[in-house]
Amino acid sequence: MAYSSLHGRKPMERASKISHTNIIASQEVKDLLADCSIPRPADTQTVQDLLARVPQPANQTIKHVIAVDGSFSEALVRDEYPSATITFFAFGSLIFKLDDLRQLDRQTFIAPEDLAKLKKIQRYQFALPTRNISRNGLGLQDSIRLTLHEFLERHVDGESSLYDTLRWLIFRRWTSNPDARRALRYCPNKDVNQCAREEIVLTPDTPYRSECASCGGPIYLADVLRLHELVDDEQGASSVTYYLLSALETLALVNVIHALWDLKPILLREFLFIKDGPLALFGQVFSLIEPLRDLANFLSSYRDPADQSRVLPLLNVVGLEKSGSFVEHAVQIEKSLDKALSEAQAEGDIAGVVLPLSNEYIYKYVVPGNPGGTITYGQTTYWGGKLIFKARDGSTYVATVPTLGGHKSAPRLDDYINLVDVLDGVSELRCSMYDNALIPVALANRLVSLSEVPSSRILESFARGTIRK
Repeated sequence: MAYSSLHGRKPMERASKISHTNIIASQEVKDLLADCSIPRPADTQTVQDLLARVPQPANQTIKHVIAVDGSFSEALVRDEYPSATITFFAFGSLIFKLDDLRQLDRQTFIAPEDLAKLKKIQRYQFALPTRNISRNGLGLQDSIRLTLHEFLERHVDGESSLYDTLRWLIFRRWTSNPDARRALRYCPNKDVNQCAREEIVLTPDTPYRSECASCGGPIYLADVLRLHELVDDEQGASSVTYYLLSALETLALVNVIHALWDLKPILLREFLFIKDGPLALFGQVFSLIEPLRDLANFLSSYRDPADQSRVLPLLNVVGLEKSGSFVEHAVQIEKSLDKALSEAQAEGDIAGVVLPLSNEYIYKYVVPGNPGGTITYGQTTYWGGKLIFKARDGSTYVATVPTLGGHKSAPRLDDYINLVDVLDGVSELRCSMYDNALIPVALANRLVSLSEVPSSRILESFARGTIRK
């Protein structure tokens, strides 16, 4: 790593202009590159054989759409060394009626008050110290733990807190399981208090804040996310921000599901939940995946109160990706998708065509991996199966939809929960402003996104003027 100029009086160290020759001449490097391969493009026939038609639902039950999105922005509050930063988060759930959107689609001109109907949103915002900032004299790790605990405990607009939803999720409170447990591998205060206690068991009755029986330090329910393990008092906590945002977006989505379940479970059939990005959690927060899969399975096997012999799958949820390897692959096979859609439409009305993505297909054509291996793509990080959907209007979406019975290596069409209703709902929400965009996702992004200019600069000035020096 080159030397930098700390005070601007001396030049930065420049990189060598000839060191690449040593790399090119290295036999070890040549051998390594010879062993490497990249996924090959899928041929037209392969795609055609795997594509399936999605019929239009006989009776569409979805009446409302809820889109979840969020963003964060890191602000520098001290320039001089060592630098200090704080990260601002904004996320929320946008809610609107499908009928309102259909009425707008029929109008020649759209008035501002009509568009306002599509902007009912539950907003969350908070700030997190991420480098060289202390709260109440605490170290960075404990400052972050305390801040996250206080935020999750907060009630927004009289609604239940995100802590209530986190407890409902991790302890599967939709069932009456008296043996529900969650364990922390070790005391989260071990680095500060040198606590050697291991295997701390949490139950549904454990308070959101308790104390370690050995060191007396605080134990928060939020510690189950294990984000504090990525915090280093010297290097900072920038590595936790992406994982934290994805967990908060997921909790915001589950928070609405939780509220509807408590109100009247059957109402869930009328809602389509859309998450910006895949239905997945990476890094430390992947421990929420199993409870999310269990929740999806439970809601998909709900019995009709009027007829216990009839199953009414309640959950309509989809994650939609805007970028990444799978989106690039969808562009690559666009012509095959267009041909299949055209042929299907010539034979009747359909919602579109869909390409379920199996483990073999993903590792052969999309990302590096062993197609015949025992490791299934996303088996520890996804709570849904991936697919590529070509809607009847020609838009293409990379989607994740929960599958029955948990994660599947080769999901079939009937494995995806309420797939026909979900994809038909997606096909109604096209936004012409961007490629393959949806109105609720575009609006949610506008309402919670933090731009580089002017949002980041304004937040930086706000933080500098507010924080104690």
